[in-house]
Amino acid sequence: MSVITKMGDDGESRFLGKVHSKDSCLLETIGTLDEVQSIISVIQLRVTSYELQNIVKDLQGIMGELATGKPVIGYELRVMSLEKEIGEIEKKLPKQDKFLSFEKEGAVYLNWTRTVARRAERVLVKYNKKCQNLDPNILIYINRLSDYLFILAREVESKS
Repeated sequence: MSVITKMGDDGESRFLGKVHSKDSCLLETIGTLDEVQSIISVIQLRVTSYELQNIVKDLQGIMGELATGKPVIGYELRVMSLEKEIGEIEKKLPKQDKFLSFEKEGAVYLNWTRTVARRAERVLVKYNKKCQNLDPNILIYINRLSDYLFILAREVESKS
């Protein structure tokens, strides 16, 4: 099957056997999560000191759940894992008492990803309110993910 379907020429997309408008809540939400996942793949090439493959799998799971309505991962456990890692890294960092401007390449990439993850969070909240109720732990997970990306950016920035 060719990637060229010409269906998108009219602003529609076939997704899991159904036709959706390209501006639908579902495609906007999945597309934004896909963007976060893509940037994380870039980070894995640029900032090799972090293993982010679990996050990529988590995002794929969330997109799969949105597409099918079937739970894919245990978000509560993943939230606890992110919180634990955030706490461990935070202990090593100086207290933050001002807005930060990142200058190191890895920190800039991580912060960029954080901002897209925050947008994904806003899109998920909108999806949850206007289109379909989500497992509340998905929203919590995305919120913690952006916190995690921020703390990683701070850690990269603080290394000499």
